[in-house]
Amino acid sequence: METVLDMYKYPFDPRYPVVCMDESPKQLIAETKLPIPARPGQLARYDYEYSWLNMAEIDLRVLSNQCLNCRIDTMTEVRRQVGAWEKERNNKEAVINWRFTTKDARIKLKRLYPSV
Repeated sequence: METVLDMYKYPFDPRYPVVCMDESPKQLIAETKLPIPARPGQLARYDYEYSWLNMAEIDLRVLSNQCLNCRIDTMTEVRRQVGAWEKERNNKEAVINWRFTTKDARIKLKRLYPSV
């Protein structure tokens, strides 16, 4: 994976375009927003958009599994069912329990990170 990401750092050359075949975007540029400084008991925060995107993807997966896992004939019915699902999920105050740390990922996905 690191080798592929290194390729994206090459300078632009119109004779050899780099086509990204990965379905998840990788950011290899400087910060677009200044990091939020650390406070006592809290680490500095960077690039919150990625965390938000992960949460959105997780919620969309839950929506697909719990609500959109069958044939629905009309957009009106889709809207009705999604609205009911959203209301129930919000009433439960559903949260994401982040349990998979980078350290765990390096162990579990070792075959994907052979040189690290």
